[in-house]
Amino acid sequence: MKTVVIIDDHELICSGLAALLEKEWQVAGMARTLEEAKTIFKNMTDKPDIVILDIELGKDWGLDIIDDKIFGKGKFPPVLIFSVYNDYAHVNAAIRSGARGYVCKSQSAAELLEAMEDVSSGKTSFPLVMLQRIAITSDKLQGLNKREHKIFNMVQKGKNNKEIAASMDVSVRTIENNLSIIYDKTGVKNRQELEKL
Repeated sequence: MKTVVIIDDHELICSGLAALLEKEWQVAGMARTLEEAKTIFKNMTDKPDIVILDIELGKDWGLDIIDDKIFGKGKFPPVLIFSVYNDYAHVNAAIRSGARGYVCKSQSAAELLEAMEDVSSGKTSFPLVMLQRIAITSDKLQGLNKREHKIFNMVQKGKNNKEIAASMDVSVRTIENNLSIIYDKTGVKNRQELEKL
């Protein structure tokens, strides 16, 4: 029986997934934070066949666990993202982080199980509509320079202008000016549209 670790900050999601999977999968561990997940992985003798991961774990950014060197460089188990988000930024961030698949929580249990089988077998599993949206949005982002890409990514993570400015060691006014340029280059009217891009 294949093994899975579930990482989600909602207890009902964890227990619901465990109940759904119990006939075909062995749940090797459940965690609600990155620290809990790291503890589970450190105490494992064999790494799981797959990890089901939510992108947002309270204040934590779930994708950060993929970069952890618990299993050695490049040896992290295949990750299937299970998230409420279906926008470009989150899907693309998952792909860049090394996730092998992405399922929205609005999709069916059958679609989740199929994606788990694909990812645990070495394949990738991303809904076609998401990949098409990524291609379209990628075209819009090609005109951004390195600094603008960085600001765009922080906006996508929900950072406000003050937080972005502090992170980049510039003034809030500078970030506001950069955002105006980003709006023009991507064809959006405001921050809300940029967040949904």
